[in-house]
Amino acid sequence: MLFMKEKQVAALVVLRDQNTSWHLSKIARQSGTTYVYITKLMAILEKKGMVTIETKGKKRLVKLTEKGTKLANLLDEAKTTVLA
Repeated sequence: MLFMKEKQVAALVVLRDQNTSWHLSKIARQSGTTYVYITKLMAILEKKGMVTIETKGKKRLVKLTEKGTKLANLLDEAKTTVLA
């Protein structure tokens, strides 16, 4: 994967805040995407080892793995550099 879409980058960057419990709907709201889009994206990222998804009752909580955190930091830095 050489290039990521703006929505994908936004979702990963949002997840860098480890102090917040991120459920799928909250990620969608914060990144300006839909719940369906985030659900599919998180499933893909989980398979690639970028996030973990923990089910608590009806809610699914998402957290970045160490690999995902590194990617999110790099993408945010690249985005900041390109837009500066």
